[in-house]
Amino acid sequence: MRILVTGATGFLGGVTARELARRGHTVTGLGRDMGKGAALESDGVRFLRADLRNPADWLPALEDADAVLHAAARSTLWGRWDDFVADNIMVSREIARACAARGLRLVHISTPSVYNATGLSQDVPESAPIGPRFDSLYARSKFLAELEVTSAHPEATILRPRGIYGVGDTSIIPRLSRALRSGRLPRLVRGEVHTELTHVRNVAHAARLALEGSAPGIYNVTDGETVPIWATLDALADALGVARPKRYIPARLVENAARVLELAARLHPARPEPTLTASGVRLLTRPMTLDLTRVQARLGYAPVIHPHEGLAEVLRGVRP
Repeated sequence: MRILVTGATGFLGGVTARELARRGHTVTGLGRDMGKGAALESDGVRFLRADLRNPADWLPALEDADAVLHAAARSTLWGRWDDFVADNIMVSREIARACAARGLRLVHISTPSVYNATGLSQDVPESAPIGPRFDSLYARSKFLAELEVTSAHPEATILRPRGIYGVGDTSIIPRLSRALRSGRLPRLVRGEVHTELTHVRNVAHAARLALEGSAPGIYNVTDGETVPIWATLDALADALGVARPKRYIPARLVENAARVLELAARLHPARPEPTLTASGVRLLTRPMTLDLTRVQARLGYAPVIHPHEGLAEVLRGVRP
């Protein structure tokens, strides 16, 4: 199969593009970073430099494709709404329209962050009512992107992987490592908080199943096992050689302080990312597990990496 992967110079896109190439597919990766593009080429992935906001950069590549994995996104808890609209909503809409017009299979990567403001936390199904409130601009933009994709391409597959991690992660582990190294991260809960994460290879596996099969609809994806957030933070602190968070400050107080920092950042002409965001605090203090019944039944998904393996691998790669 000839597969076009957007965001191929990113963490998830790069891992998945390489996995698809190893499986014998002809893969073309789109991205902006020429250095990472060269690395993709050396691993058997054809690379094209492209700005996804400019359809002229990527539309010709669809003529040589059977399917598209849209993994590119503005994935951050902070930013300008106009940028989220342009990169997450508008680009997704145009890619979905172009794929539908050409009869191409489309797998779109979304996020379970869309559930964060629903009040649900245990075995959340894909059918959970979402909106109109969201806990971040990112979550809102990704949900609106889903609506655009399903409207333009009803046969598309949408994956919602929770908390993507692994060796090479540029988001979760680096952010937590910076917070621990700063020595300013307090203990936000008295007990433990259990959540689910998804190893990047498990997301790549789910994406491959969707690309090789035919299963329209929305699917949750996780490692299928819960992870204790604060015990994991302690293990990360030990690997970094820094002190574990000890001083307890109620999460509600820290979240309120984060809102003040966010307001100050919004009023600043440069709108710099604050050192703390309310949605970031909630990720460390609120449990979340997802219902995997649909992805198991329709895609035949089962994790290829389990959390104890994946997190151990990540911690081994951490440098003090």
